[in-house]
Amino acid sequence: MNSKKTKSVNVKSLMGRPKDAAKREGIVRAANILFMKNGYTLTSMESVAKKADVSKLTIYSHFADKDELFKEVIRQRCDKLATPENFMALAGKPVEKALLELGINFTTLIFQPDSIHLQRIMQAEATRHPKVVQLFFEAGPQRVREAFGKLLQAWNYQKQLAILDVAKATDQFFSLLKGEMLMKIMLLQMPTPSEKELKKHVRATVDFFLAAYRPKAK
Repeated sequence: MNSKKTKSVNVKSLMGRPKDAAKREGIVRAANILFMKNGYTLTSMESVAKKADVSKLTIYSHFADKDELFKEVIRQRCDKLATPENFMALAGKPVEKALLELGINFTTLIFQPDSIHLQRIMQAEATRHPKVVQLFFEAGPQRVREAFGKLLQAWNYQKQLAILDVAKATDQFFSLLKGEMLMKIMLLQMPTPSEKELKKHVRATVDFFLAAYRPKAK
């Protein structure tokens, strides 16, 4: 009588198998819902598997661990702004027009209720689990800022802008876009600005930024 041998499943070997794109997106959607509802710490891989109607092994065939899954959720959320890898496509546009486009996309994203909720989750995680906030920063804001910095460098090269410290200018642009409005929403529960208010705010931000960094006439 032949005995059947039980084979253990190697998670690393699963990572090398062909992926099912539909299942992957289903996993990310489920994880997004749970991370937004429960935060990073209270969201387990078991709960994601149940929500996505897949096995844990299926999740591990796409993502090495919860950190990687969380980073993918944040990456996709930030890509709604504009794929950072495609920022350089704006280098051929007039600076003012491109900055207005970026500014509207960015503020529309960060002032959405679910984005505000995510930022509150990150605040809550910050003191207890700083690693989670670092993951969030690397997967989202850092990618956007690095891509924007390269765009500013391109405009420097084209002599459309004159920026000595690109990193500082990048910080200034995004800080101006968030401004006091974000603080009031986060801390004082103020209502989110209307589309008209956002456009006015972005226009003022871009005007201020260009006044500082457009080449001065000789």
